[in-house]
Amino acid sequence: MDMVERVIREATSKSKDGRISQDDFLNYSARATRYGLFSPMEASIIFHFAGRGDGRQRLTLLDFGQLLDPQWQPPIDSAKPTTTVKSIFETIAESVYNFSLGGVAGAFGATMVYPIDLVKVCTAKKISQVVQR
Repeated sequence: MDMVERVIREATSKSKDGRISQDDFLNYSARATRYGLFSPMEASIIFHFAGRGDGRQRLTLLDFGQLLDPQWQPPIDSAKPTTTVKSIFETIAESVYNFSLGGVAGAFGATMVYPIDLVKVCTAKKISQVVQR
């Protein structure tokens, strides 16, 4: 994160309006370092989180504050999650339901794969008969 912060600070200070785009970030990073340290995907992720979901906008140094601050903590939600207690019957019914869905999925998968496997075996058998002659 130190290199990210350094590149962002220097790029925003050299920008005329104090804002940089993702392309400005990548161009400055390539000029300021010996090798291009950041891929376009990494820059996209950085700008996505700093731009709060919109990575195409030009951002200031303050926009990157939450991303760069090691002391930042997410806001604490005061609502406590509620837990529901299931009866033993509900737990068993859910297990049986999941087991039956797994069986149906396995049967469907085998039904889809069997014709392909049959063609593969028949083709291999015909090729071996031709080679033996």
